[in-house]
Amino acid sequence: MTINKNKIFYIYLFSYLSLYLGFFYDEDFAFGTIKDYIVHTHASSLMELDIIGTFLKYDSLEGGVIPHSPIYILYFMFIQNLFGDVMSRLINMHFILLIPYFAYLSLKLKFNFKKNDLRNLLPLIFFISPYFRAGALWIDDNVIGLTFLTISFYFYLRCENNNNKSLNLIFLHVLFLALSAYFRPIYCFFGIYFFLNFYSQLHLKRKFFYYIIFNIILSAPAFYFIIILGQNEWFRPWLFRVNNTTTFSLALSVVFFYSIPFIFCNFSKLKLVIFDQKIVFFSIIYLILLSLNFSFKMSYSGGFFYRISNLLFSNNYLFYFFSFLSFYFFSIIFKHFHVKKYPHLDLILIGTLIFMEIDGIIYHEAYDPFFYILSFILIKNTFYSEVIKNLSLKSTSYFFIFGFSFFMMSIIKTYI
Repeated sequence: MTINKNKIFYIYLFSYLSLYLGFFYDEDFAFGTIKDYIVHTHASSLMELDIIGTFLKYDSLEGGVIPHSPIYILYFMFIQNLFGDVMSRLINMHFILLIPYFAYLSLKLKFNFKKNDLRNLLPLIFFISPYFRAGALWIDDNVIGLTFLTISFYFYLRCENNNNKSLNLIFLHVLFLALSAYFRPIYCFFGIYFFLNFYSQLHLKRKFFYYIIFNIILSAPAFYFIIILGQNEWFRPWLFRVNNTTTFSLALSVVFFYSIPFIFCNFSKLKLVIFDQKIVFFSIIYLILLSLNFSFKMSYSGGFFYRISNLLFSNNYLFYFFSFLSFYFFSIIFKHFHVKKYPHLDLILIGTLIFMEIDGIIYHEAYDPFFYILSFILIKNTFYSEVIKNLSLKSTSYFFIFGFSFFMMSIIKTYI
């Protein structure tokens, strides 16, 4: 379906100007980004006094360990020192706009659509993401890392479409993937996905070994800092704070939450395969294990379904139901909608999503707008990809109604 390209321009212009409105009113509907900004300001002031010394003793900073990358703190310090508080935030806001821009380029590359195609509107979903907006306005490490990751995805797609597998494209992909991991270390797990991808395309050809060498060279500083120098206390709090069942169930429910627009788009297809005896059996086993092993005592995080369950009923029963539903849903779509070629790659992507918050503190900011980027660009499962390939006005409305509803809930949550 098409849309007038002039309308597209004005819609994007309005969305862009809305960021200035948020900047003027110190918007933070992510509910916590300003607090993080204050912490990062303190950490950057310590680094400013002695950059080398702070790096060498990053685990021993005054005020305790900061579970954020020292590269990010260094970036925060430089941009603040060079441009001051107001200008640094404005510059960062414009830098983060590379996310919707490269998402658009990736969509265009993948689906080869024209300037008046309805899919031009998909990157607008970022502008109604409370986490994208707050991260852009308050120099958050999540969206900075995601910016580099989105650029990395674009160069990967270009390489995938390039018959000769240009070394320049391979290097640019690896470079931006490495940068994303230096700002947000958990993104290094995407190296597994892309390693298998490049192996399936290049096998043991010379360019595959160049790909490995690029990765080794760009990851060497991180290896030296974390392993050789032993500065890993800031990193280790990410790992396994709670039992794996809890982390898995919470994260799975959040990924299911962001799949809701796709469920509406595929409702007629889903009805045809909704009942599967084997999947019902394994889902019941999962529910039993979940009810016996779930343990989450934090007064914050947990995701939408967990918070609603405790808010409405002061217990976890509603959450157990939605986690059961999530497990059943993903089992169904990976059985009935998987692609025949390399189905394990989608499983790796979903697995990476589930363990994005491996520390057990499940925040929506780790998935929003990240899940949209994956589902629009990389996930090959037809439950997701066919929606984007055959995008209609009706399916587009599902995405924006869902996104706008969540944005409004975030605003209400901020003021109650």
